[in-house]
Amino acid sequence: MLIKTLDDILKEFGAKLGLELAFDEEGACRLELAKLVAVDIRANEDDGTLTLSAVVREELPDPVTYSTVLDLLALALDPAKQGGNSPVVGRDDESGFVMMYEVATPSMLNRKPFIEIFSEFMETYRAVSALLDNQEAVAAKAKADGESAGK
Repeated sequence: MLIKTLDDILKEFGAKLGLELAFDEEGACRLELAKLVAVDIRANEDDGTLTLSAVVREELPDPVTYSTVLDLLALALDPAKQGGNSPVVGRDDESGFVMMYEVATPSMLNRKPFIEIFSEFMETYRAVSALLDNQEAVAAKAKADGESAGK
């Protein structure tokens, strides 16, 4: 059971950012950060959770190396192995986008300020994004090398 309401948690979070945040009629709040990333925060009053989600990429780089896949899996699993919750990376079935999600449970929200949960989510987002940026650079270089070798 939550000590505070989900609305109160969002308002406190917004106050720390200098923003007035509120959930819409569907229990969602979108936070756009420097026009670089939009993070959706969705309240689920039934189970007292807040779900964070963000699009990391509209599609995976092509090709994706085995080592990149292992790195993505490790980013999500390492915190879980240490007894914590961690964001997960996946592909949205409807859009095909590479997404990151995290469900903040009532026990997490009671134990840790939401700004810390959000900061950790964004740290993982940056790590996943950097990993995919690197993969895109490697794929582009391989394509350019292949094209120049064929000339």
